[in-house]
Amino acid sequence: MNKRGKASVRLGILGGAALLFLVVFIYFIKLQVGKYDLDSMNNPPLNAQQVSRIGLLEAYKTWSGGSATFLDLRPNSAFTRTHIPGAISIPAEELESLYLKLPDDRTIITYCDYPLEESSAQAALFLITRGFPNTMPLRGGIEGWIQSGYPIEP
Repeated sequence: MNKRGKASVRLGILGGAALLFLVVFIYFIKLQVGKYDLDSMNNPPLNAQQVSRIGLLEAYKTWSGGSATFLDLRPNSAFTRTHIPGAISIPAEELESLYLKLPDDRTIITYCDYPLEESSAQAALFLITRGFPNTMPLRGGIEGWIQSGYPIEP
């Protein structure tokens, strides 16, 4: 076989290898997309109403044991007036830019002013979807905490 013949054979082998690589790559991508579709069917996205709340008594026990971080989502002025002792203040509108400062190895309990805890549920959902799976809004908010007679600062 002459030089041209050998070059043609090499080119054919390289082309076949490239085609095989392309087929395997496309197959792999299809598997990943299918896996994602299957995962999303088994775990549909949450909305704020579906986020599990933590009751006041359970939250108080968690607070007493020091095993959770309490996240106050109210404006700084409200936090300064009164808050759960040891709570971290991150106003809801600043959460997106500051959430990475939260510890990711602890339960996070979010709370706000409103007994229906909509803001804290939205914040909990935000944190859950960003790698903080043990996040729950406080049922009854700070008002429920105060009415239950649990400690507050200042």
